[in-house]
Amino acid sequence: MRSIIILIALLLAMASGTALGLPLQGSNENATVVIFGSSRMPVADENSTQEILKVDVGLMGADNSSYELLDQNDLAYYPGLYRPLSSGKQTVYFLTEIDSLFKLINVTPEGSDPINVKWWITPNASNDRIKVRYYGITDSSVNSDEQMLVLQVSVQNMANQSIYVTPYNFTLFDQWGWNYRPTMGFDAENVAPGSGTDRLLLGFTALPPVFRPAALAYDYGTPEAMVIEFEKDYVPLSDELVYGAASASNSVADNASAQAKMAAPAPVAQIANQTAASTEM
Repeated sequence: MRSIIILIALLLAMASGTALGLPLQGSNENATVVIFGSSRMPVADENSTQEILKVDVGLMGADNSSYELLDQNDLAYYPGLYRPLSSGKQTVYFLTEIDSLFKLINVTPEGSDPINVKWWITPNASNDRIKVRYYGITDSSVNSDEQMLVLQVSVQNMANQSIYVTPYNFTLFDQWGWNYRPTMGFDAENVAPGSGTDRLLLGFTALPPVFRPAALAYDYGTPEAMVIEFEKDYVPLSDELVYGAASASNSVADNASAQAKMAAPAPVAQIANQTAASTEM
């Protein structure tokens, strides 16, 4: 019986992982850091302009580290909570502005030099009419019977005619290639030529406990279908996107954190209370 319980726990841990494929990695002469994935979740206050970003981190060569996360506007965020995991891993919680795009995480292992790790690019897929962007998981819950995911996307109309966008344009695939349709989401809308939607939410409920998202398709089953494959399309940002011009010197990278504007530290109690509530879902 005990072995069955352990197996279920392991499967749930696998299922609750994020949809990122390629881990991010950086090192110096003493330590190595690996960013395995991240996901977001809302705070308890529905009127808040902030959300919680959970980052799955592995650290080798050091017992502890400090973290600084930079967004696209060079605003710096610092952890409000750490949750130790086994084998040198931990979950690091940041309180960030809603819908922020990140470009760099600075990791400073205890007694060592900083390690700058470029963040993931925002995956997208397009044809001659439409571009779809995927912004990640914004909410999730899992128990021994099922799990729920909320994904965030946007659609840009590059054609010369309006397009009609509904949640049912999207199909989610698991690690075995099985497909799932949204069970909740945004209101359908007409998108004019040359314009795009705001960020849209797609909800998927009653997913299997061991479900892991592997790909998201738009207009699946049609000749113009587009697919974002998370393992292939989640790659690090380029130096040019992170540091500016392609000719940016290494000194710019080294000083990126020092020049960043500072966000207010996240209240530990707020994140702790929110993560506890999330665990109980």
